[in-house]
Amino acid sequence: MKKLTIALLTGLMSASGWSACTYNFDATQQDLQRFNVDVFPIISNAKVSYTTTLQDKVFMALSKNLFNQVVNSSDPSNALLYVNGDKVISSNAIQAFEFKLKLPTIIEEGSLFNVFPIVAGGEMENGKNIFVVITYQASGSRKSLFVTIRHIDDLQGSSFQLQPQNTLDGYQNIGVYLNQNTRQVGITFNKENKGYIYSYPSKLKNMYFTISSSSYGMTNTDINKEFSAELVTDATKMTQTYPTGTKDICGNTI
Repeated sequence: MKKLTIALLTGLMSASGWSACTYNFDATQQDLQRFNVDVFPIISNAKVSYTTTLQDKVFMALSKNLFNQVVNSSDPSNALLYVNGDKVISSNAIQAFEFKLKLPTIIEEGSLFNVFPIVAGGEMENGKNIFVVITYQASGSRKSLFVTIRHIDDLQGSSFQLQPQNTLDGYQNIGVYLNQNTRQVGITFNKENKGYIYSYPSKLKNMYFTISSSSYGMTNTDINKEFSAELVTDATKMTQTYPTGTKDICGNTI
């Protein structure tokens, strides 16, 4: 009985000390019509996807909380430069999140596919915002994948180009880690740690995330091709390599 009691208590302590770290893109089609864009046809928590068609399309995903901040701001068109993130993060840890991307192969030069942009942003302790921006564009043989990091007083920022790779699972995996102690941002790409690429002036207080994608002028050759993007915030689901002691944005050790 004593052993059983200890086992039960241990289980309860473990269960209460850990919970899944989630983020939901729960803004609706009715919400996004305010921006003249559509909600992704397939969306599940923090994963979105669609297949290309002959019809030009622009899709967007963001949280309901973030949407409300934007539409209620005095300057909605520039609100993402100033809004508060809806996920509070620690001020003294290394914290990471990932984006798992399935990028369609675009063959024709006349077809244009964009991931523009994926944004991870938030407010620093100095009251100003910082942004990690991922962009991808493909048109025939022309392809470009960039991670750009900037803050409101440094709009030029730092831009890092990545070369999409043939991976076993068919996905491109980008990890971003924030060292709040040294105020640096590092990235990983398909399990290769690229190191720190940017320094920011003040610790980050909170974060928000958005995903946008569009396709224009698709030819018959380039339709019915899938794009998907998943924001990974839970330590148990992360696949990239980070500095020792890195946590997810909820404080769980990876």
